[in-house]
Amino acid sequence: MWQKSLNHQSLSEEEEKNALRKAPSLRFRFILAGVLVIGIIAGLAINLIFDYSQKLADLSYDRLLRSALLQMDENVGLMRNEVSIDIPWSAFATLAQAEEDRVFYKVESIEQGFITGYQDLDSVPPKPPQLDQIQFYNQKYSGEMVRFAWIERHLTDPETAQTVRIVLGQTRLSREEMASAVTQKAVEVVVFIALVAITLIIIGSHLVLRPLHRIERALEERIMGDLTPIDINTPKETHHLKVAINHFMARLQKNLEQLENYTADAAHQLRTPLASLKALAENARDNTSADYGSPEKQREALNNIVKQCDTLSQTVTLLLNQAVVSHRLQTHRLEPIDLLEAIQASCREQAVTALHQGVRLSLDCELQDPLILGDSFSIQQMMQNLIENAVRYSGLGVEHATEVIVQLNEFDGFYRVKVIDYGSGIPDIEKERVFERFYRGRYDIAGSGVGLAMVKDIVDHHSARIQILDTEPKGTTFQVDFAKFTFGVNEA
Repeated sequence: MWQKSLNHQSLSEEEEKNALRKAPSLRFRFILAGVLVIGIIAGLAINLIFDYSQKLADLSYDRLLRSALLQMDENVGLMRNEVSIDIPWSAFATLAQAEEDRVFYKVESIEQGFITGYQDLDSVPPKPPQLDQIQFYNQKYSGEMVRFAWIERHLTDPETAQTVRIVLGQTRLSREEMASAVTQKAVEVVVFIALVAITLIIIGSHLVLRPLHRIERALEERIMGDLTPIDINTPKETHHLKVAINHFMARLQKNLEQLENYTADAAHQLRTPLASLKALAENARDNTSADYGSPEKQREALNNIVKQCDTLSQTVTLLLNQAVVSHRLQTHRLEPIDLLEAIQASCREQAVTALHQGVRLSLDCELQDPLILGDSFSIQQMMQNLIENAVRYSGLGVEHATEVIVQLNEFDGFYRVKVIDYGSGIPDIEKERVFERFYRGRYDIAGSGVGLAMVKDIVDHHSARIQILDTEPKGTTFQVDFAKFTFGVNEA
């Protein structure tokens, strides 16, 4: 048996390890989310850097291209009604700063045609031409991507007027080299920052999860059965977790106390009838006198044993119902129920018992679908205890007090249930104590002393109110008020 327990324990530990390996890691998710966010930001930054480096390179070299174009434009003039140009060497010297790039140019007149440069250079700007406005654009020429500067202007003299167009292009090798250098440096900085950020996230994940480890250690270091609240300082993000654990342990502590109370109730309630039943059986077995051996005495002894068995059966049923009610109150949510149906079911359950005791049980209600927020089984148990208690105490020392009336009436905002009997009544001094566990006003009447205590628990769980009133002219009335259920209001 001991070896079997060890094997079972080992199996549980192995299963726990397997479950731990398969469980998702919160720290891994935190780091992965951080890496993904940083990766996206880094990707966007690199893309922006690439675009910026291209624009920066174009801006820098476009200034040289503009300067060379303007120098060429300054040397264009009209001689003998024809366009002439003397291209200065300074223009090419300006562009020569990009040593690896080649330069292409073309000067033409709309009226005169080709003047100088590359005759096959038919480059046209993408935008509509505007006089005296320089346009920069990229176009392929001679198998390479070339950066062009384009300008068009009028030349006039007293005898003629012509439109001159100058196109100046430069390959993009130096521009691409400059853009690559800028991009490389910037990407190195971005990657370095991203790596630092990821490192900080990894370190931060450990610091962020440290409060969870503290809560874990606080729980593991506790002795078995210690359900006191966790009393350690935690950040706001884990405060609600600590509060939830404390609330759970409080509910668990309450359940354990209820279990202990139920065990004590069961031991208290079963000990007396079992001892009495054993004594009756022993007397029936050991008494061998002639009087006891008569059939009448034997029948009386057996009747006493049967009566005691009935008492024991009722006690066991009550304890089991109490356990079920206690479990339902802890685990089941309240839902809309028909209060009248629960009361009718309780009256049907107690009708035969009342009839055997000569008590007439009646239900007075004219309502249709009285809805409350509750648990139907618990309400039935409450009503059965109230009706059973009223039937048991009816007719004691009072003539013709053989009626128990159950009433259900509607008021503004609540329903009122009354269980009315015309028995001997309850003294005012005892009305506050009847709901105490094991308290019994009269010990000459069979009872357990826990029925009304269970009634009080059910009433409190339903946020209802119970009162004990005097019946005129004699007797006791138990009055319970339940709040009405209204769709939309109670649900919210």
